Amino acid sequence: MKLLRLLVVVTLYGTLVSPRFAAAQAQAPQALVITAHNVTAEAAGVRKNSAVATPGDVIRYALVFTNVTAGPVKNIQFVDPIPQGTVYVLGSAAADRPVRLEYSIDGGKTYSARPVIAVVQDGKQVEQPAPRERYTHVRWTVLRTQISEAPGVK
Repeated sequence: MKLLRLLVVVTLYGTLVSPRFAAAQAQAPQALVITAHNVTAEAAGVRKNSAVATPGDVIRYALVFTNVTAGPVKNIQFVDPIPQGTVYVLGSAAADRPVRLEYSIDGGKTYSARPVIAVVQDGKQVEQPAPRERYTHVRWTVLRTQISEAPGVK
């Protein structure tokens, strides 16, 4: 199962995936592998090091989940924090299997499919969609997986 989200780098510079994390992934098969690709730098093809993000770059994070159990799984949750110095690209989260997507704007304390904030307009408090800068986490709930995804096996 592949889970994707896009982020825009706003102010901080940094590497996308630490070398230690990447090396640990290469040692043994894991149920969850996270990668990051600098879409802006790769598309431009002019930067020597696309692993360094600069303000305005779009970063694609991919979380690849493999069911390593003997049976189907459901309601597995992945809490995906949005790195500091980046903002979530609204509507960019997607998966190739059924998932429930929820977002937090309070550091992961609460989640909602459509976070809202309270604002005062004309002296009255009203709710409006939270701006993307307020998003702190994406929570993916895997609704179900199959025992095997090999061709011809059900």
